[in-house]
Amino acid sequence: MRIMRPVHLRNLDLNLLLPLYALLKERSVTRAAQQVNLSQPAMSRAFERLRELLEDELLAGRRGGYELTARGSVLLRELELLLPRLEQLWAGESFAPERSRERVRLSMTDFAASLLLPGLMRMQQERAPGLRLEIAPIQDRSFEDVEAGRADMIFSPLDAPSALRVEVLFEEYFVCLVAKEHPFAGKRFALREYLAQGHIVIDTEAGRQTLVDRPLAEAGHHRRGVLHVPFFVPGVLALENTRLVLTVPRRLAKLAARHARVRTIEPPKEIRGFSYTMSWHPRLEQEPLYAWFRERVREVCAKL
Repeated sequence: MRIMRPVHLRNLDLNLLLPLYALLKERSVTRAAQQVNLSQPAMSRAFERLRELLEDELLAGRRGGYELTARGSVLLRELELLLPRLEQLWAGESFAPERSRERVRLSMTDFAASLLLPGLMRMQQERAPGLRLEIAPIQDRSFEDVEAGRADMIFSPLDAPSALRVEVLFEEYFVCLVAKEHPFAGKRFALREYLAQGHIVIDTEAGRQTLVDRPLAEAGHHRRGVLHVPFFVPGVLALENTRLVLTVPRRLAKLAARHARVRTIEPPKEIRGFSYTMSWHPRLEQEPLYAWFRERVREVCAKL
């Protein structure tokens, strides 16, 4: 196990930050040297010094060039956030969305992406055209990523850890989607009718659609899953010409009805609604970029 020696800010050579960023971004000593106006020998010396100081190869040789080490990948992500902030700090400028070149990293379900991204991208184009949004699907470690700084915000119906700030964006309810030709003619499924159907299950956790299957399991019931998919949109498209049922958030069902030959049926009363939340780490509470972005999210949600 490698022992990292303690590093003090006063011992850091900040002149190495730009060469480090150029090396990690370009993955080439020659191109990095051109990027920061250094000679190739000077960049090679900086590269060796960085490897020694950081106790990591940073770039690992492979056929045809270099690839980032795990530490190099982490450093590149952090520098992409740090360097614009340092420039802003040095210039003494307040946050201006129209001049921002920063990025916001979001974790969300495809439901949230379908619902929020049209409004968020209109906002980005109109108010912050240089801002970059990076979207990652929710995974088992998504909340850990927010806590560790690998993601900036998470949009989820799941309970967030107590270490994060949490804000309810809206309340949501489930409906059932079926193909237009589905033989069920009623407006609402009774529980026994619902359980008798074949289901498309959105696999959110260990083979089940947590917010639907958990309350059913607690009451001793189990759905018959015919198709398990990780995202809502493929599930909606798979409904056509089947007798299957897909249980989806009501707002998504409205979107789906515009683009697919489906209709809605109310679910059994045993399937409850849920709160959809936005979560972030307290260290981003007062950061101007993220405070501004959260306000834009609220604006988009207010129009849903």
